[in-house]
Amino acid sequence: MDKNLLWAVVLSIGVYALWFGVIDKRLPKPAAPTTSAALASAIAPSAASVRESASGPSSAAKDSEQLQAESSPLATPAARLLIHPQGAGVISCLYNAPLGAVELVHDPHPGLFATWPELIFKQEGARYAASRPDGLRIVKEFLPEGPDTLPRIRILLSNPTRRPIETGEWSMSVGPGLDTVPTEMKDNQKSLRALGFLAGEGAAQGKIEVFKPGAHAGAYRWVGVDNRYFLAAMLAPAGEDFNPVQSSLPAQVALQARSATLLPGQERVYEIPYYLGAKGQTWLTRYRCGLERSIDFGFFAQVGRFILRVLNRIHRVTGNWGWSIVIMTFLMQALLFPLTFKSMKAMTAMKKLQPELSKLQQKYAKDPSRLNAETMELYKKSGTNPLSGCLPLLIQMPIFIALFNALRNAWEIHGAPWIFWVHDLSAKDPFYVLPVLMGGVMFLQNRMNPAATSDPTQKTMMTFMPIIFTVMFLSSPSGLVLYWLTSSILSAAIQMALKNRLEKA
Repeated sequence: MDKNLLWAVVLSIGVYALWFGVIDKRLPKPAAPTTSAALASAIAPSAASVRESASGPSSAAKDSEQLQAESSPLATPAARLLIHPQGAGVISCLYNAPLGAVELVHDPHPGLFATWPELIFKQEGARYAASRPDGLRIVKEFLPEGPDTLPRIRILLSNPTRRPIETGEWSMSVGPGLDTVPTEMKDNQKSLRALGFLAGEGAAQGKIEVFKPGAHAGAYRWVGVDNRYFLAAMLAPAGEDFNPVQSSLPAQVALQARSATLLPGQERVYEIPYYLGAKGQTWLTRYRCGLERSIDFGFFAQVGRFILRVLNRIHRVTGNWGWSIVIMTFLMQALLFPLTFKSMKAMTAMKKLQPELSKLQQKYAKDPSRLNAETMELYKKSGTNPLSGCLPLLIQMPIFIALFNALRNAWEIHGAPWIFWVHDLSAKDPFYVLPVLMGGVMFLQNRMNPAATSDPTQKTMMTFMPIIFTVMFLSSPSGLVLYWLTSSILSAAIQMALKNRLEKA
């Protein structure tokens, strides 16, 4: 590998580690933008309470306590919801997380899934009812989920008068924003998205579209708001009863129904399935509507989903996500062993060619083109491919990137302990034991298997690589560091086991 290219790789890694490890954490975070006018009218009746809560921490706490006192609870298998009479919106959602309950509702004004926020709904058993001044009766019901079906919000509009009534346009929204676990609150603003899933031929087909403020017309299977770990989504109703989806900042999405005419005694029913909870691939897939596509696995999404499926199957046996990562690393090393052996064989051959390469460098120091030609001729005669040593690393990079995104974004890993001091594989090692051990193993690998080169620049680069990787992994998820540490230990063991055999060959 060319010396300048090696230095470029080292400097790039160093800049990455310095920026994301030190500088980025100290930069002031941008203030959240205000909600756009597109949905301002929907929350206008709560403006006074918003101003009151913004006047200070004590008034905000008082306002929150008052809202909760006025609300009625709704228990679900995974969370406890509070529904406020104004608009019958969800003003609180305490989600049962491994490390404690998490409040998902960022702004209780008017709350998630609120409708007609200018009206006060009265609770009638499991239903909430209100009447408009013109006589239109509105009944809103939160229906529970089934074994493989989403919970639903059923809205019944009826005309008990003796004259026709125009329902007018009405909306139901999620947002603005969505809260998350305490450890992610600092970066939550960066990960918030308003998004929709454009349906394809099946649940696995289609694509995620991140919304910009404005109207969005499309065959969306669902729309919603998410962050790294949680999702609030509504399945977009089919047909012509609804206008294009409306989106606004900061991360708010609304379904807007078109106006309809109800004759005396006539009724109209709307059913909107919804989801409010964690983005767990293992259970989102059972709804078969593409909700699992909200999990951001990055560019190598298919590889990330496959890795998570493998981890899930191993976890069913071990019952521990940490040991599942270790076992998966063993399996990956076994699959990659033929390439690893070929790489080590190429590196051993390169070391044997080093004396002859040094002679060529001295002989043609002033003629680079002739040096390259003679070097390639030497490789050809010896049957050595200098690039074959990099092949296993190039193949592992997509796996490494996909695993990084899987461990960082998959809810299954959140709060999952391994052993002793590692209580959360999705968070960094609190005592930095794993990254330091990983750096130590990489350093021993370099000492055990010196670089096949006499260039002092490349030797210096290889010496500093363990330090650079250690710094880069200090703030990485401990599950990812565990994978890299296990992989490094296995690679060192393979080198020790095959060293004499390769040298004799």
